[in-house]
Amino acid sequence: MHQDRPSSLYARRGATSLWRIVVEAIRKDITSGTYKPGERLPTESELAATFGVHRNTVRRAFAVLKERDYVRIEQGRGTFVKERVVRYRLGPRTRLTASLRDIERMGERRFVSSARLRLDREQSRDLRVPVGQFARKVDILSVIDGVAASVISNYFPLPRFEGIEAFIERTGSLTESWKQFGVLDYRRLEARISAGSLSQADSLLLALPRRQPVIIVTNINVDVDGVPIALSKTRVAPQHMELVVRFSDWNG
Repeated sequence: MHQDRPSSLYARRGATSLWRIVVEAIRKDITSGTYKPGERLPTESELAATFGVHRNTVRRAFAVLKERDYVRIEQGRGTFVKERVVRYRLGPRTRLTASLRDIERMGERRFVSSARLRLDREQSRDLRVPVGQFARKVDILSVIDGVAASVISNYFPLPRFEGIEAFIERTGSLTESWKQFGVLDYRRLEARISAGSLSQADSLLLALPRRQPVIIVTNINVDVDGVPIALSKTRVAPQHMELVVRFSDWNG
């Protein structure tokens, strides 16, 4: 918040309501980058003291800024600058990187961890392998404009993709890593969307409270022969991303 503002707005408000002046001041701070997307704004009391107005004036200003999509208000946590939402289309071949490129956003994948484990019954069914078969789990953090937006757990059936974690860690790309195993193209066979809560590990990676609800997208990717090559479970922070499902291929 700029420090050269008068301690009170009453002297210069003229015919303009105080809350409108507060709205415009905060809006300028947001659009100028003084407050970054996802950053928490000062409290009502702090802003009331800064502007020399009543807390109710700031409260009304916050309500207006929320209506205009500049901020989001979380009960018990405060008021935050609204993030720029990415519209991610769930299609047979759509990659998040392509969605970001289309809207000139900076995105990257960060390798988090890797583990060799046995698949449970549901995972085995999705990958069409026997229950208990080994798979390589690779966790990746998706970052958009420097902000963690989602955590993805990928399960690659073994022994077909033995060592894929090294390529993913080096390139940050699943597409390029699959090419090392002869998979030159792939498509999304199925996407299941549900809601859930964050684990302690996910809440730390996404810098969100554990009570924060998240969107869970479970994808099954297959190669050109229709054989599953990966099962992925993505936990998406809804304030960062909007999922779009289109039915352009439906002819009914």
